Amino acid sequence: MTVISYLAMFANIAEQLLIMRLTKIVCGIKSSRLKYLGYLVLIISILPAPILISKPDTFSKGIMQLLFICYCLGRIAAYSIILNGLSPKILYIFLLTMCPPQIYMNICQAFIDDAEICNLVSFLIDDVSLALILLHIRRRKLEMVVHQTAGSFPKKLYVNVLFLSLIAAVFVMGENKPNHELYYKIYILPCMIGLIITALSIIQISVSEAEKNTTVDMLSKQVENEVKYYEKINTIYGEFKSFRHDFKNHIICLRSLIEADETENALKYIDEIEELSATEKKPYNSGNIIIDALLSDKNERAASMNAKIVFSGHVPSAGISNVDLCIIMANAIDNAIDACGKDDADTPKTITAEASFQQGYFFFNITNPIFETVEIKGKHTIATSKEDKEHHGFGVINIIRTVKKYDGEARLSADDKQFRLELELVLKPDIQ
Repeated sequence: MTVISYLAMFANIAEQLLIMRLTKIVCGIKSSRLKYLGYLVLIISILPAPILISKPDTFSKGIMQLLFICYCLGRIAAYSIILNGLSPKILYIFLLTMCPPQIYMNICQAFIDDAEICNLVSFLIDDVSLALILLHIRRRKLEMVVHQTAGSFPKKLYVNVLFLSLIAAVFVMGENKPNHELYYKIYILPCMIGLIITALSIIQISVSEAEKNTTVDMLSKQVENEVKYYEKINTIYGEFKSFRHDFKNHIICLRSLIEADETENALKYIDEIEELSATEKKPYNSGNIIIDALLSDKNERAASMNAKIVFSGHVPSAGISNVDLCIIMANAIDNAIDACGKDDADTPKTITAEASFQQGYFFFNITNPIFETVEIKGKHTIATSKEDKEHHGFGVINIIRTVKKYDGEARLSADDKQFRLELELVLKPDIQ
């Protein structure tokens, strides 16, 4: 054995210790009490490696394969002892870390003829890479973030990463094989098929993640709206408590006036109360206090577009959740307000909303003026003639998704410079 072989062995041991440290962070585990026994098993399993590298022709192919299997089993045993057992995550990291040194070594062989030096350089590259990753995690104090993030990725993504690393290793190893043409003929087709499947799977994961992020953003917005509307309801409840307190005082004053036979003053007092209640009357009365708060909030936004919301009818308080009501009405009204904002002339505009429920059905219609060409593709897809292609589109998708939840129907139309959305939902008795 040469000095370079010994250096490669120490570099290999250092690589395994760095992998062990990274595994602890990713899996969120601590070393067992028998960790030193695990380290001893790890070192023993690595000891034959320098001999195999320095004198590869001394041993038969069968012995070489046997020693490689012992090397792998020794690593797995060491991982199990040090990391309190062998979980799927630990086994995955073991398999994933098998490929990089082999890839580095085969790349080095394209520039360096000495196998021992290539082996040493490959381990050193892996050591530096792992050390930089761990240094970055420690300096930024990202241990908990890495652990939580690693657990949140889809399982398919982990499988795809492992396949990609194996495919890369196969291609790189084939270049340095004496009979690499035969090697490629045997492995190239399975690798290409695997690469295509992996690429398609990654695309599917990306699309799913994009849809999930869109849904999360939508739900976050709806939750924010819900909180805001409940805060308004709390304000209304506070005003009601104040009115109830004042009402008692009004009754006392009226009683004293009537008992004193001051009928004229009592009537004047009643007129003053009526005037006061008229000024405090809420602009909307849909039968659902949350929707009243929503309409009031949206009307304030519409006023900034020189528009107003005219609402008629009643909204059910059962059969459909308040969250779903907010998704439907908030998105529909927001789209209508955005459409009014397209008016360059800034003329007064009216958004008309109608709601009713009967025989187990909830009906909601909204009409607003439009100031650009609106093209309706299919049943529920909207395209515009201007650059803002999201006009109506994103909100309508959220509305349709909620309507389908209630086995409902949606109809869209755009003519005579008016956009109309008509919804029909089946109320569910189990929702109170």
